[in-house]
Amino acid sequence: MIIRVNISRSDSIKEININKGSTIQDLLNILDLRPDTVIVMKDNIPIPIDQVLKKDQELSVIQVSSGG
Repeated sequence: MIIRVNISRSDSIKEININKGSTIQDLLNILDLRPDTVIVMKDNIPIPIDQVLKKDQELSVIQVSSGG
């Protein structure tokens, strides 16, 4: 199934072909992103990394930064 991902860090949109039943964690692994460095959002609402993806979803991946 295809998932559209808007990656804010690179200001790009990617279409990812991922297996049915895959989670946000699986998607982040494909994108080579660590879950503690990003927030994944759908319709401006954060979603957990164990959320199962659905066909034709459109997601945003936002880079998180912190400092002290």
